[in-house]
Amino acid sequence: MIRASCHTADNALALEFDATPWFRKADPQSIQHLAAQDWSSVWIADALETQPGYEGLHKLVEYAATRLREESLEDPTWAAFDCVVDPFDAQQWLAENRPEIAAKLQR
Repeated sequence: MIRASCHTADNALALEFDATPWFRKADPQSIQHLAAQDWSSVWIADALETQPGYEGLHKLVEYAATRLREESLEDPTWAAFDCVVDPFDAQQWLAENRPEIAAKLQR
């Protein structure tokens, strides 16, 4: 399991979830990009929020898109929510399941 967490900018909603399904399907470049951003990206939430079992994540993304929309329209660089993956979990899972990507990240 690769632990991840998301929270809205106003901290009204926060949750932890398993990001492993994203890592199974992600292309190597996306994983390398995520690692280069200190394991922080909303892509994971965007990719998983419609899958069964991720209803809480969908609620968080929907809240950020609707309730925090005005703030994000005023400043397009403002992030309505943030997601962070546990780097230890991610690197360990990659070493066991996608060693070619793990090797590239250690260079």
